[in-house]
Amino acid sequence: MAKRSLLGVAIASALHAPVAFSQDADTQNVNDAPVEVIEVRGIVSSLKRAMSDKKENLAVSDGIAAEDLGKFPDLNVAESLQRITGVSIDRNGGEGQKVTVRGFGPQFNTVLVNGRQLATDDAGRAFNFDVLAADQITGANIYKSGVANLQSGGIGSTINVSTARPFDYDGFQAVGSVKGVYETLSEETSPQASFLVSNTFADDKFGLLLAVSHQERQVQINRIQTAGWRPGLTLSNRGDGETAEIIATDVYLPRNWDQVVDQQDRTRTNASLVAQFAPSDDVTITLDGFISKFEVDSQVTDLASWFEPDRVGSATISEFGTAVQFTQEIDLHQGSGNPASDFVSSTRGVRDVTNKGFGLNVDWQVTDALSATFDVSTSEAENDVAGEGRFNVVGIINNYEFDSTGGTPTVIHDGFGNGQLPDISLNRLHYNDLGNVVASEDEVTEYKADFTYLADSDVFRKVDFGILRSEREKFVFQEFASQCAFCGYGTAAPIDELNIRPFTANNFFSGLIDTWYTYDGDAYLDYLASQGAPVVPTLQPNYYNIEEDVTALYANFEFGYDIGDMPLTMNFGARYEETSVSVSAVQALIADVVPTTDLTLFSNVFAPAENITGSSSYANLLPSLNVKLEVQEDMIVRFSRYDSLTRPTMSQMSPATTFNEPRRQNLQASGGNPDLKPFSAENWDLSFEWYYSDDSVFSFAVFSKEVEDFIVTLSGDETYTMTNRLPNDYRCAAEDCAVGVSLDPQDPDRDVVADTEELNGASEVYTVTRPQNGETATVNGYEVAITHVWDNGFGVTANATVVNSDAEVSGDTTQTFALAGLGDSQNLIVFYERDAFQARVAFNNRESFLFALDNTEVGGATGEPITTETYGQWDVSASYDINEHLTVFVEGINVTEEELTQVGRFPDQIYSIEDNGARYSVGIRGSF
Repeated sequence: MAKRSLLGVAIASALHAPVAFSQDADTQNVNDAPVEVIEVRGIVSSLKRAMSDKKENLAVSDGIAAEDLGKFPDLNVAESLQRITGVSIDRNGGEGQKVTVRGFGPQFNTVLVNGRQLATDDAGRAFNFDVLAADQITGANIYKSGVANLQSGGIGSTINVSTARPFDYDGFQAVGSVKGVYETLSEETSPQASFLVSNTFADDKFGLLLAVSHQERQVQINRIQTAGWRPGLTLSNRGDGETAEIIATDVYLPRNWDQVVDQQDRTRTNASLVAQFAPSDDVTITLDGFISKFEVDSQVTDLASWFEPDRVGSATISEFGTAVQFTQEIDLHQGSGNPASDFVSSTRGVRDVTNKGFGLNVDWQVTDALSATFDVSTSEAENDVAGEGRFNVVGIINNYEFDSTGGTPTVIHDGFGNGQLPDISLNRLHYNDLGNVVASEDEVTEYKADFTYLADSDVFRKVDFGILRSEREKFVFQEFASQCAFCGYGTAAPIDELNIRPFTANNFFSGLIDTWYTYDGDAYLDYLASQGAPVVPTLQPNYYNIEEDVTALYANFEFGYDIGDMPLTMNFGARYEETSVSVSAVQALIADVVPTTDLTLFSNVFAPAENITGSSSYANLLPSLNVKLEVQEDMIVRFSRYDSLTRPTMSQMSPATTFNEPRRQNLQASGGNPDLKPFSAENWDLSFEWYYSDDSVFSFAVFSKEVEDFIVTLSGDETYTMTNRLPNDYRCAAEDCAVGVSLDPQDPDRDVVADTEELNGASEVYTVTRPQNGETATVNGYEVAITHVWDNGFGVTANATVVNSDAEVSGDTTQTFALAGLGDSQNLIVFYERDAFQARVAFNNRESFLFALDNTEVGGATGEPITTETYGQWDVSASYDINEHLTVFVEGINVTEEELTQVGRFPDQIYSIEDNGARYSVGIRGSF
């Protein structure tokens, strides 16, 4: 691995400065190893270093130089990784969060930091990169082909992110940067700062490094969205008050439509401390620790509309069977209640994530031929949001009309528009809950011993071998409480106590209502408590704990010889792994479903909780072969053939069943499967690289992955006996029964539930989604990339990835299996570098891809596809070196303010449109 220079790496780590990163998978472990010191500065020099590393590597890999990590206006590592060929990202709040490689989503990519797997606050296995600031990173490498000494789990890739070490430097160094970031939607400016201090002592036998960064953002996210499109519905109304009129059948209807303004305060603080000691020339001891704190305070203000098919006054149906225009009108329903313009106050988007880790690494040159690396590490991640996710609803009984015939959906509410609002006294109390759907704790401990033996032979060059023990424990739980004492809009809202007032959404979507009512959600909870209806979250009876232990042995042999005048290098090896899983959970089964005063909503009653345990184990042998042929000095052909696996996510292995909030005629639940086997894949790669000058390269690669035991989520009916149903007088208020309201969520024609004996013998049928193995998917594609630099200071880097799969969701509504995240992507970077001035323009484009199948609680687990449409983002940056110590810079992210759009099975089914605006920053860097 190229050891970065004193000045180069110091600036790259904490200042967004130009330095290249590399790591040679065929000659070293993923851990550090000292070699020559190379000073690299500037865009072109960084590109040369990256090309040199790619050329020397034996495995198929791509790296990104710290020049790119720092010089682009990137808040976190994911936003930097998206510049690499074949890499796409998912964004949250305009920030890169999760990484997809060659069409395989976040759970299929193993993420390492300094060769160690980190715990994650994600409920599954995906690593959330938004907890890491880019200015703490010296480089990153993405291994696309398998090598026996790389940790398993990444069918898509293995991503190794590196941070700085004091022995990378010579003596004392201090570097730092400050900048201000302006958000175009919130119209707020926030500070960001970082610094790095490093020094070596005692004739460079001892070193210390401290790096700290702090970032703040005052974010506004504008979004319009639905919770799902329900297929196969019949639209009707009770036009004359008695006889229902059928308007249309077999129709797609949105579950709801929300106009959302999410105002967030985001704070990210990263700190790392590294100590190194070299008692002799043959031994280096490294002790390091880090902590990352990422907090998101979210206040959502929402104008919401809830749609029911039995209160439609008129409708327009498209050629796809989509209701593109329809009304919701008072007194037309047959049991679902009147429509209301809802004003939602929510804090469900909060995050309070703490990541921390510690590690001890010993590099020992045992003999001239034998070297050893011993590494022990532990990391923890916790999302501590218990009880913080508040959701309140106040509403006004009202008519409204949904209309998407003009493209962007709008909902026209009576009495709203042009800044006008209905009488404030019409506000009525409705629904409340408190808690968080998911909070998590994760802990990973690893023990590794890696060895390299250099052979005294021209053909057999070396062997790498080692052992890994990984122990992981993830605890996922829910805290939640709902309150429906005032559901149904029957009680006037206390205006003063709740501080109900008009709200205007700044910089909102053009042509939509931008003014509605809001209120103090915390005051709402206080008012409920004063009325004897407190909302107190409790631990839900469906939490789970997963313990996963992996023991791995590997060996990797490298050979080399010449075919004529063409050098051939190859390695082959295998990795053997044994995995054991222990699962425990607390489960309370459903005992009753009772109505509330909201005619569309029922309430769950649970039986006493029970403990559930389970276990499973499996073993895998993962062979790999990598071949590199230097056809000419500047032309290389590579071939790789390897097996890989990705283990089920922790949530997929949970034995607990979650019973969703029951809606009228819509009982839904979801659960896991502790007997799941891992995904397994047979893969091959073939690539060609032409380094036609010292700073320019053209490359082309094709790849194929055949994945077996693909895990899919399927829905089926499960019957549950109601063991604790309550007497009729509790279930039915006299005024409700008098108008013929059904109390059975499955049977809308049943007016009154029978006596207690019948109640306790009854059962309910739930549609339950569970994961299972069984499908096979083949993914193949190609990558093409070029970097070219002219003598006049201009240069260009361009790459594109095209992927295809035989598992796709199309117009066939019976097909439910597809590979989420699969899609083509392109990057274009144009730069100029001359003397003290640098400038760069970058375009990142991700074409449309399947985001997920709709299994949301509110949407009703329809299984309908959700597709993210093509999204292209322009970023710019420029810098000027005032002198050898100071640099000023400007940056812009998403300067054209592109919006992210998701649609359903057909293009006229909009799921969401999200606007994150643009971000601009101005700052100064310094090194001393």
